[in-house]
Amino acid sequence: MIRTRWNAVPAIVIASAIVLVFLLVFGAQEGSSQEKTAAAASSSKTGQQGTVESHDRTNFPLVGKHRTLSCRECHINLVFEGTPTDCEVCHWQRRQDDRYSLRLGTRCSDCHTPQSWKKVDPALWSHETNVGFRLEGVHRTLDCEACHGSAGFSPRPTDCSACHESDYRATREPNHVEAGFPTSCPACHDQRAWTDASFEHTGFVLQGRHASASCTDCHKNGVYQGTSPECVSCHLADYNGTTDPNHGGSGFPLDCTQCHGTSANGWSAANFDHPFPIQSGRHSGLACSECHQTSDHRVFNCLGCHEQPGTASRHDGVTGYAYNSQACYACHPQGQG
Repeated sequence: MIRTRWNAVPAIVIASAIVLVFLLVFGAQEGSSQEKTAAAASSSKTGQQGTVESHDRTNFPLVGKHRTLSCRECHINLVFEGTPTDCEVCHWQRRQDDRYSLRLGTRCSDCHTPQSWKKVDPALWSHETNVGFRLEGVHRTLDCEACHGSAGFSPRPTDCSACHESDYRATREPNHVEAGFPTSCPACHDQRAWTDASFEHTGFVLQGRHASASCTDCHKNGVYQGTSPECVSCHLADYNGTTDPNHGGSGFPLDCTQCHGTSANGWSAANFDHPFPIQSGRHSGLACSECHQTSDHRVFNCLGCHEQPGTASRHDGVTGYAYNSQACYACHPQGQG
């Protein structure tokens, strides 16, 4: 029994040693594989950086987009000798990059830089300098063919109507043709949008509600020439429809600005020069109809408030006293005793 126990101990020790050796060997191999991968990645990165820097010492240094390309993008099948350096050879003969099929020329570098096709160097080419038309606002965002068409890039006229005559004729608010507006769009518009046009409304300053009114509110049936600036030409119906006070019956002037001012912010708060000081004494706060009891506001009545007994008792001994409204106003034009 004792011999059996002692014989089992070496077997366990031997098995443990085998397992330990197995782990050490395979662990070392795995570590070696990871180290090789890291070393390869580092070597690749160093090699790529070295390639870019080496290219900078050639007659074609890599800048802009060229610096981020893989070698195969330019060196087909990784053939390095004899690779052309002319832009158009790569970007037209090989890649067919020019959407305009060389209609703008064969030398990319005459206008473009390696940074981007869309980044045209203004020192190399300028639409304003070379064409005579400065691109601003919406014009800067347009595709070239929107103005030049797809047939080619022959010179185009720079006056607005060459492109926008249909817009000019189709506009109804206001009707540009009937209004006789100029065909030169910058007279009213900028290049950002058609809206928010700045138009000098001659002969009648637009302010208050007139500034926010539609053109057709005043210019009926699209007629713009010869529109009268007189208030009554638009507001006769308002004048005749007003009953408190009755403008027509009272003989009020047809020039609205005499009472309502020129701000045109509304009909309320009119400033009327009342011959009789209606703010004096008990007159303050009375409605127009308290004194003007007919539609003709030129006629007034004092007797409705100033009754005869009390009025007569205060006029004892007054020569020429008469109990009527005209006599009251003749002696009391300021409303005081």
